Amino acid sequence: MDFQALLLTLRTLPDLRRLVAALGHAPEWRPLDPTRPGWPATAAAQVGGTESFPWLALEGVDALRTARTVGRSLASQGRLAGLLVLDPAARLLVLAVADGTPALLPLALDRPEPHDLERLRRLALAADATGLAYALRAADALRGEDAGRRFFRAFRLTMASMAAELGGSLRPAERETLALVQLSRILFLYFVQSKGWLDSQPDFLRRAVDRTLGGRRRLHRDLFRPLFFGTLNRPAASRGRARSFGRIPFLNGGLFEPHPLERVWRGDIPDGCWRAAFDDLFERFHFTVHEAGAPGAIAPDMLGRVFEGLMAPDSRRTSGAFYTPAGLVTRMIDAALAGWLGERMRVGPAEAARRLHDRTPEVRLALRDVTILDPAVGSGAFLLGALERLAALRQGEHPPAALRRSILERNLFGVDLNPMAVRLAELRLWLAVIAEETVT
Repeated sequence: MDFQALLLTLRTLPDLRRLVAALGHAPEWRPLDPTRPGWPATAAAQVGGTESFPWLALEGVDALRTARTVGRSLASQGRLAGLLVLDPAARLLVLAVADGTPALLPLALDRPEPHDLERLRRLALAADATGLAYALRAADALRGEDAGRRFFRAFRLTMASMAAELGGSLRPAERETLALVQLSRILFLYFVQSKGWLDSQPDFLRRAVDRTLGGRRRLHRDLFRPLFFGTLNRPAASRGRARSFGRIPFLNGGLFEPHPLERVWRGDIPDGCWRAAFDDLFERFHFTVHEAGAPGAIAPDMLGRVFEGLMAPDSRRTSGAFYTPAGLVTRMIDAALAGWLGERMRVGPAEAARRLHDRTPEVRLALRDVTILDPAVGSGAFLLGALERLAALRQGEHPPAALRRSILERNLFGVDLNPMAVRLAELRLWLAVIAEETVT
C-alpha cells in the first residue's frame, strides 16, 4: 500500500475511511456528537473498525491535544478505540490508541517522514488481531520501536516472571530452562499458525486460550499438556480424544516431547503466567515464517536471537556462542563450497568459484552429494544459510519445499552441547521448509 500517496488525499473526516480500509478494517460512516464532555473537537464520526475496536475520527484545531484528551477520556471509561484526529488547516493527522498515556503518531499529511510511514505499515500488519490484542499491537506499532527489540524485551520479562512462579525443588537455572521450553513451544506455534496450519484458523491459539478459561478449566493441564503431548507429537491416527483440537499437524523433532525437567517437575504453570504470556507477549506481534520477514513482523530468526540473548555472558564466552551476521555466513559457505568443488573437480579456486557462480550442470550434480557439518550449531544460523544457498544453487530441480526437505535429509548435519540449541536449530530449519509449503 502506498501510504504516502494516500495521505495526500486526506482532507476531510469522510476521507479518513480510506485510511481505515488501508489499515485492514471495514470503513463506515456514523456521525457522533463532538460536544460531549472532554472532547475538544468540532466534528466527529465513527469511520470504521470492528465492534470491539472502532476507529473514531475527530476534527480539531490542536490535533495532538485532542488525541491525548479523548484517548484518556475513553480509557477512563474502559473503552477500546483508535483515534484519527485531523487538523485540516495544519495538514496534520494524529493516530492514537485510547489509553491512559495514549500511543500517538503525528503525520504531516503532505510530507510524512519515512519512519512514520513504516509505522503505518506495521499498524496494517496488526489487522488480523481483534479487540484487546489489536489494541496492544496497534499501540506498539504507533510507538514505533523496532519490533524485534520489543519482542525480545517482552520475551525476557515474560520468561523471568514465569520462572519465578515455578515451585518445587527446581534450582533457578532449571526454572529458567523450563520456562524457556514452554515459551519456545508457543513461539514456534505462532509461526505455524501464521501458515494457517492450526485447524485453518489464523487465531487458533488465542481462541483456544479464551475457550479454556471460559470453560473454567486450567490452561496448562487442560489445554497445553494435551496439545503438546497428545496432539502435536503424535500422528493424527493415534491422537484419540485429542482430535477435538481439529486439523493440527504432526510436529516431530523433540520440541513437543516432555523435557527431562518436566519429568521431574510435574506441576502446572499458573493460569496468570500463561495469560500474561499471551497478553503481554505473543498477541502483541505479527508473525511470519519467512526469514526475511515483513516490516514490523517477527520472523523465525527470533528463535536464534532469543536463545543467544538469554544465555548468560559467562556461558556464551565458555561455549563460544556468538552471533554470526548473515552476510558473513553466506561468504563462508561460498568459500567452503568452492574449496570442496575445487578438490572434487581438480580445478583451481578461481575456476571453482566461477563454476559455482554459474551453476554449471556438473556443479548442480555434485552438490547433491555434498555433506555440510556444523560442529557447534548454536541456533542454526550457519546451517540455515547453507540450506538457503544450496536451495538457490539447485533451484528448479524439485518444487521448493521438496528440494529443501531433500537437502535437510541428505546434506546438512549439526551437533551442539546445548540440547536447547539443537531444538531451536531444528525448528528454524523446519520453518524454512514450511515457508515454501502450500497450505491445502
